[in-house]
Amino acid sequence: MYHLRDIKSTVQQTAEAIAAALKIEVEIADAELVRVAGTGECKSRCGCAMEEGFVYRHVLQTGSAVIIDNPGYNDLCQPCVARGQCLEYAEAALPIRVENEIIGVIGLISFDEAQSQRLMDNKESLLQFLEKMAELLESKVVETEHNRQRELVTNQLITVLNLLHDGILLVDKNKQVTHFNDLSAKLLDIDVNSVITLPQLLDEKRLWKAIEAGESFAGQIKGRRVAGQHYCDAVPIVKDGKVEGAVITLKDIQQIKKLVKDTTLNEVETHFSEIIGNCAKMQNLKEMALKVAPSKSTILIQGESGTGKELLARAIHQSSKREASTFIALNCGAIPENLLESELFGYEDGAFTGAKRGGKLGKFELAHHGTIFLDEIGDMSLHLQVKLLRVLQERRVERIGSSRSIPVDVRVIAATHRDLERMVQTGEFREDLYYRLNVIPLVIPPLRERREDIPILIQFYLNYYREVTGRQVAGISGEAAAILNGYAWPGNVRELSNVIEYCVTMETGEYITESTLPKRIKNLPQPRGGEEVINLKSLERDAITKALAISTTAGHKDDAAKLLGISRATLYRKIKEYQIFETKTFG
Repeated sequence: MYHLRDIKSTVQQTAEAIAAALKIEVEIADAELVRVAGTGECKSRCGCAMEEGFVYRHVLQTGSAVIIDNPGYNDLCQPCVARGQCLEYAEAALPIRVENEIIGVIGLISFDEAQSQRLMDNKESLLQFLEKMAELLESKVVETEHNRQRELVTNQLITVLNLLHDGILLVDKNKQVTHFNDLSAKLLDIDVNSVITLPQLLDEKRLWKAIEAGESFAGQIKGRRVAGQHYCDAVPIVKDGKVEGAVITLKDIQQIKKLVKDTTLNEVETHFSEIIGNCAKMQNLKEMALKVAPSKSTILIQGESGTGKELLARAIHQSSKREASTFIALNCGAIPENLLESELFGYEDGAFTGAKRGGKLGKFELAHHGTIFLDEIGDMSLHLQVKLLRVLQERRVERIGSSRSIPVDVRVIAATHRDLERMVQTGEFREDLYYRLNVIPLVIPPLRERREDIPILIQFYLNYYREVTGRQVAGISGEAAAILNGYAWPGNVRELSNVIEYCVTMETGEYITESTLPKRIKNLPQPRGGEEVINLKSLERDAITKALAISTTAGHKDDAAKLLGISRATLYRKIKEYQIFETKTFG
């Protein structure tokens, strides 16, 4: 713990001071018998081990001072190869102690009669003098070690502070910032080389009023150098009843909002009872899903947009042994490829330009022990398909910018509206990944293939939106029900839900009537009794064309998507699929 070599320059200065005062050569060795300092003939051998140091070894072992007036003939000199031929005339050695630990030896050596005579004539006074010099070295060693320990603790604290996800400020009683961590410097634009005060950084009046009263503060504070709000926690530093400053932690408000959103977004519990449908296809689907839910097997859910693929995935998770763990949903088609990789697998600190300090956990790591739902898996690029295949095979993920793989225990449920088998044949989707995902295939039928469920769904959403909106709508007229039952529902259950919400919101009477229905539905030709819809694609194309014609005036495709009850991404895909070219009018 304590080492003379840590204060080498001080030890050498001490040796030279002793030699100058006593006119006798001096050498000082540490506990390993390495010569740390020396004068005269001994100086050139500093840093070397003392193979002949039998006297010093005796002092280190016994802790007692030794004076020898017959070097080369003393009993302690017996093992020495120079016995009887020693160049020294006399020698004195005294231990250096620190907290009952002997850390070295101070030695006085005479190489002529005059030095030897001075040493032997003043033995007692010289030993007392050496004791004082030993105490001086002891205090210096202790001071150096304590300084080293303080510096170590300080560096450890600074490292810990910089690892925190909060900004930290230490402020004295005059509001001067004395310390800050890296994140607070980034949040508040602090120049590390300048002296700065709290009022230059924050609108601190309310905060400081609480601190002066010896009270804690928590709340939003506006930044001065950097526009925006920060959430601050401040605690006063009190000594002898007086406020000497404060410790302030900072959180970015936008990050807090994002954290709350990320935390709560996927915590919606869904059970199989919430999947509405009594037709044979839906009953078989729910029975099979319930049967495979407790297993660890990967599931592939296929079905058109709006059929409820995520709803089914959540129900499977809720009925599995992983229900107490996280359900993470990610739409692979809604995120650009360059961002999707970091979302799935995470990244290390500094992995790329713009990477968040400290790195980021990927969705696979966040779903550890839980379930990850990969929606629109058919839109994933071939590059990411390779990485996903490796995760499914090895059950390990590797963050961007890292060479270390991390084990994950995740149940994967994938979903798509696309024909993956055809994509495998055309080379758009990897065959090996397809078979890895398609362990348990589940297919959700479109609403047009289970028309007997339409009345049940209408009633379910009528009850739901009546309660949500607080509107007193008793039911739906026969004419309106007939139109809804005969409609093709290209947007499936999602579209039906949107239509019922629209009707409940817009209806001013007791019953939803034909006049309340959206124009795109009631203006489409309805099938006559017992007649099936012949060309569903034609009907869908006509519906999209009419919706675009209505919304073009407003200039927003969002309006068209809303009218159709589908997402904007689906609308763009359908426009491309059906090669619908919008007409523009010029005034």
